[in-house]
Amino acid sequence: MRRRTLEITTRTSTTSSASAEDVYDVISDLGAHLVWSGERASDQTFKLLSLRAQRGPASVGTTFTSTGANFNGTFHDSSVVTGATRPSVFVIETDARLERRRGKTWEVRFTHRYDIEALDDGSRIVYTETIHGANYVPYWLKPWARPVFTPLVNRADKKQLDNLAKLAEERSSSP
Repeated sequence: MRRRTLEITTRTSTTSSASAEDVYDVISDLGAHLVWSGERASDQTFKLLSLRAQRGPASVGTTFTSTGANFNGTFHDSSVVTGATRPSVFVIETDARLERRRGKTWEVRFTHRYDIEALDDGSRIVYTETIHGANYVPYWLKPWARPVFTPLVNRADKKQLDNLAKLAEERSSSP
């Protein structure tokens, strides 16, 4: 695939009463992504649908595949964990393929970075998503559309991040 130069970053954050370690443990448990980013997703057109990965905590080099709903199709992803420093950083590189119902299939690379900061009363989670080279630049990523696109993505990502924080809180209070 010939990639066009493209780099767009979005960022959102939330806080949790769960410790940084508990938040990290939920993020590194890839199966838990199906809960906070799938089952609990507030939007059926923006959620994780399936995930195939090893059991147990993921570490650098762990690979997995997943599918996700998008308002105009389905993502088919192949990912690898490229950063895993408990309890502060977890990074996933994803080669994604969005098979669109309307339009050409979009092939793109994402970096998903979770930075977790310990606070006196829990933790702060910062999620940074970077879109890298793609086979083409869809209309929603054109410079004129980014002022609309970025807040929409941040709002959707914030809902997922809030789900992550809540799941970490639930797991930290479990016996």
